[in-house]
Amino acid sequence: MLKFKPLLKSSLGSELRRGHSAWVKTNTSSSSSVDVEQLFIDDEVQKLLTNLTEIDLENKVFRARRTTIQQRSHFALMTEERLEKTMERMREEARRFLQFVPVKEPRTQTVKVLSQDPDLETFDTSKFVFTDITFDATDQDRTVVVREPNGLLRTSTPEEHDRMNRTYYQKPNRPVFPPSLFQDPFLQDALDRNEHEFVLDWACWFYEPDDPAFIELSHKIFDRINARRNFETITSTRHFGPFVFYLALNENIPPLLNHFGGTGRIKECANLIRLQKTLRPDWRVTIAKGDSDEKIVKDYLKQNNRFRDELTDLVAFLERGVIKSKLQSRETRTVATGARKQATVNARNVRGAEGPLGNLSEEYAVKVVKSEGSEGGDFEQRKLDKTPQRRGRWQRSSSKPRNKNE
Repeated sequence: MLKFKPLLKSSLGSELRRGHSAWVKTNTSSSSSVDVEQLFIDDEVQKLLTNLTEIDLENKVFRARRTTIQQRSHFALMTEERLEKTMERMREEARRFLQFVPVKEPRTQTVKVLSQDPDLETFDTSKFVFTDITFDATDQDRTVVVREPNGLLRTSTPEEHDRMNRTYYQKPNRPVFPPSLFQDPFLQDALDRNEHEFVLDWACWFYEPDDPAFIELSHKIFDRINARRNFETITSTRHFGPFVFYLALNENIPPLLNHFGGTGRIKECANLIRLQKTLRPDWRVTIAKGDSDEKIVKDYLKQNNRFRDELTDLVAFLERGVIKSKLQSRETRTVATGARKQATVNARNVRGAEGPLGNLSEEYAVKVVKSEGSEGGDFEQRKLDKTPQRRGRWQRSSSKPRNKNE
């Protein structure tokens, strides 16, 4: 049997710092004994997450992006050997771009009381924030303390600490207060346009990885991706690894498993099952050391028959070899659209329900009026006849006889 290392034991300091992990939902088993940070950086977990992350060079990693500095395209004539070396170099660069966003536990919201000075009570109605602006201080270890109106001197909360960093050390596209995009309805509007990567990238630039607001926003986006099954929005991105880790940690892999099975990616299905088994050694799924990818997936289906209704595409591929093709569905939609009867307006149906008014033609009378240009050449002739002739200063009327002396 394949043995997995017990990765669920957390240190005593970690347990004292937080009751349970913020990345694990409360309805998940053994949520209080998971050290998420140690799990995420484990070598076996990182290897599985890397294998699950697809590298799409043309359509994802090196696609055209909106940047402030535009770069010109470069074309080169290469041999097969040179092309293979170039593609390998591009894949190495893509792996660097796809380094996962760190999965961190949120900073504690509790503050430490430094002093209590009753003499300063009612001195002012506003708080005083003192920020260390020493040159060698970083955004993480910068000291920020707050003096309350009642004379209490305390350490800052994570929100106050980061807000002071953004105030004194401004960066482009990082305002002092969080953008409206991170809250509904603007967030949902962006997700409806499949801009998940844009929102997550901006959140990584705006927040710190251990900011409680960043973790809450990530959970919200991950849950909506999983609910709508639009996994393609973050594939081949640096957010796909934390997303898969979040699903496996909360034992919610059937939707993604069905997505991999629908495209015939049995290896990814087996790696996803291995990942959940690594994160949950007490999970009731047996994986032997020499089991193939197909056997692991079939054993998972046998031992988790309750998820069979959610794994229809995976079952169809295993039993009949059917692959869910996007191209076929796109062609089907195109044929269905072309087969629709296009409405045309002519002299027969212009006054009826098939005309431009539709059912309103029964309530309103439709009157057809010809345009000026549709009356033929007689109209143009009448228009010329009605046009008055202009007589200039040196032009005489042709009807008046000329004098011989002129």
